[in-house]
Amino acid sequence: MKKTYRVGIIGCGGISHMHTKWYLAEERTEVVAISDIDSDRLKAYSQQYDIGETHTDFVTMLEQSDLDIVSICTRPKFHAPLVIEVAKHQVKGILSEKPMAENLGQARQMVEVCRKYQVNLAIDHQLRFNSPYVVAKQLIEAGEIGDVFRLHAICGGGDLKDNATHTVDLMRYILGDLPVEWVIGQIDRQGTEVKYDLYSESFSLGYFKFFNNIRGIIESGNDTAAGYHHIFCYGTEGEIELAVPGGPMIRQRTSSTDGKWVTPDLPPEISPVNDMVAALDTNRPHRSSGEQGLATLELLMAVYESSRRRKRIYLPLEEPESPLTLMIEAGWV
Repeated sequence: MKKTYRVGIIGCGGISHMHTKWYLAEERTEVVAISDIDSDRLKAYSQQYDIGETHTDFVTMLEQSDLDIVSICTRPKFHAPLVIEVAKHQVKGILSEKPMAENLGQARQMVEVCRKYQVNLAIDHQLRFNSPYVVAKQLIEAGEIGDVFRLHAICGGGDLKDNATHTVDLMRYILGDLPVEWVIGQIDRQGTEVKYDLYSESFSLGYFKFFNNIRGIIESGNDTAAGYHHIFCYGTEGEIELAVPGGPMIRQRTSSTDGKWVTPDLPPEISPVNDMVAALDTNRPHRSSGEQGLATLELLMAVYESSRRRKRIYLPLEEPESPLTLMIEAGWV
């Protein structure tokens, strides 16, 4: 009989319900313990999902509950310290919410500590598991639109770290997680935006050069064109459009379709929890691993750093702190 993985959840706010539903849908995981500093919320969550063990101190939960997997569903500023502490308790897997961390220094430490303790770290860029983006990746790999030369992505209604982190991660995923050589970026900040306790911007624009000369453009914020994780993929023999505003989640057109838009069939989806179980079973990285989360966060921080330094930024990015925070605290934006 295959192992059932024992799960604990830290933070019982809104996003944690998505995690719990993923665990309930996976027959080989069982949520046995939850932790939250709000005792009333903890009690309500326990009753809603019939979870017996509740803890207001997450360390006590880690010490007493014999956990295999832990989900971290707290405010972003707690992601890094919690991942590091949980990893030291030698669980097998961690699924942590995005954004991965406040800055690159924290994210790199998260990856290093999890590697040291042999913990399979995953960052919840869950759109990597959505069928339209999976199919787009497969079509590109099969050469359906020829050689890809540009991606243009739009994420309206959110900042880079919160919403557009998914969009940038999808750009990387669709291209097979290709590394990026350099980034040019610009941000605009109207007022004193703060989102989930972190500094935020009103609008951002990023331009990426991938190592195979593919160019990527990301625009995000409250003043963009319509679209949410809306991505155009341009190739020498056709194009793919994803999350079409008011239209299908994916469509493509090539010479073989006589230039007409067609909608490909979509396979069933799996969740990040399904992939965590498979990754632990086979001792492989998660599709949305800590290393991939780090690479995505580096692009976001490079957009900020380019705006701060007013020049092209070559990767790897050296600045361990958030360039957005440095700009704001220096009074530049």
